[in-house]
Amino acid sequence: MLIRPNHVSCWRAGSFAGLCSVIILYIFFARGHISTLQPFLSAGSAFSANYQTDLISYWKELASSLEDARPACPPINVTTEEMPNEDRNFEPLKKKERPERLFLPAEDEAELMRAHRRMRVAARRLAPLLPVGDETGIVTTGGLKLFPVLLVSLRMLRRTGCTLPVQVFLGDQKEYEEVKSICEDVLPSLNAKCHVVEEVYSTADVAIAPPEHFQFKILAILFSSFRHVLFLDADAFPAHDPTPLFNSPPYTTHGLVTWPGFFANTASPHYYHIAGIAEPPPNRGTESGQLLLDKKHHAESIPMMVYYNYFGPDYYYPLQSQNGPGQGDKETFGAAAVAVNAPFYGLKTPVSALGNHVNGQYIFAGAGQADPMQDYLYDPPYPNHIQPEYERNEEKNQVRAFFVHTVSPETKLNPLKLLREGGVAWNANGDWHRIWGKEKNVVEKFGYDVEKRMWECVEEEACRTDQNVCMEVKAFYAKVFGTMLAK
Repeated sequence: MLIRPNHVSCWRAGSFAGLCSVIILYIFFARGHISTLQPFLSAGSAFSANYQTDLISYWKELASSLEDARPACPPINVTTEEMPNEDRNFEPLKKKERPERLFLPAEDEAELMRAHRRMRVAARRLAPLLPVGDETGIVTTGGLKLFPVLLVSLRMLRRTGCTLPVQVFLGDQKEYEEVKSICEDVLPSLNAKCHVVEEVYSTADVAIAPPEHFQFKILAILFSSFRHVLFLDADAFPAHDPTPLFNSPPYTTHGLVTWPGFFANTASPHYYHIAGIAEPPPNRGTESGQLLLDKKHHAESIPMMVYYNYFGPDYYYPLQSQNGPGQGDKETFGAAAVAVNAPFYGLKTPVSALGNHVNGQYIFAGAGQADPMQDYLYDPPYPNHIQPEYERNEEKNQVRAFFVHTVSPETKLNPLKLLREGGVAWNANGDWHRIWGKEKNVVEKFGYDVEKRMWECVEEEACRTDQNVCMEVKAFYAKVFGTMLAK
């Protein structure tokens, strides 16, 4: 049964994520008139009738296979004790065993293995039925609270020069209705269109619970009309044009590219027994704010990705994370590929923290993820006793940062908290400051001052919705960056 898991944040409460949601404010969008929802195919859809028919037919088969492979055992029980640093931290030079935090009776493990095998066989049967074209595009998910963040992310995308189309997936018709005016009046100028997961999901011939939270990502990818997909969380965006990524290794060689997280992969040994694959040594975990996927190349992996998320909250999220940092869909994509013997490429360049020192305290404000093309060419060495840390090589080459991923808090914040007392961009002296670090360091990572550009996009969106916030952002920009934004 699909249930909403509690979001587990692995980052500090001072996270930047509040940035865009704080400044742009979803309450501003509520001012616009919201009219009656139109049918799915009129919601800016580029789907052809034939594709839609084939997709629904495929989904009916997949949904039935999911239920046929439902484990006949209780949800997995995980210890409620906080995972110790020894288990959660990625320390490749230490010899470690995988943590074991599950209460999993032998009979339940056997049932999970039988169910997994049924789905594995179904995935092989379903692979040739997956409808795919040859289109390339970007897929993301959104909602009323995420739309202000998403709009800034889309503006950052377009500032890179990227013209790839974007498909924005909403959960259901009610959610679409809440943001219809934005979908119809704002997104077209950004070459983005809204789609509704429910319109395909609800066509299943078997009884299925509505998807929740992490489960939307793989459904958005599956229901997208693109074959070549860059998935981005609403609060993730590229600092450079992502179009070349689709024409270069590792995407062209592997068809699935994932990025690393800050912590170790904390999958239980039970998962590997259930999946029937060799247990690897402890390695770095995944951060899924961005993902590259060739759906045709991974037609057999996709049903397993859906399976791991469909039964994620009860079984596979705990199996693959054991309540470790950021438990959710993050490990399901690479694991699904391994389960069907398909290739995937996990970047070796570590994720970098974006933040600033304020009053002697480091405030985390986001994650910088590396350029996969440069990572593939440079092939940074795995940490070892000769070179414990990732370093530049003799030619001073360095893999540049390519993506920024910020983290949205679960609780509602004061809309202007960021720029006012107590906010991430405010210090005890009453001064505004940068949030991603010194300009020199940001330019060294990304090749230019991506934070300055981000604030320009924040200002653009703020000025579209509320003049008071607009003027405050302009004042911040002038104070911190020393120049005035255009009126």
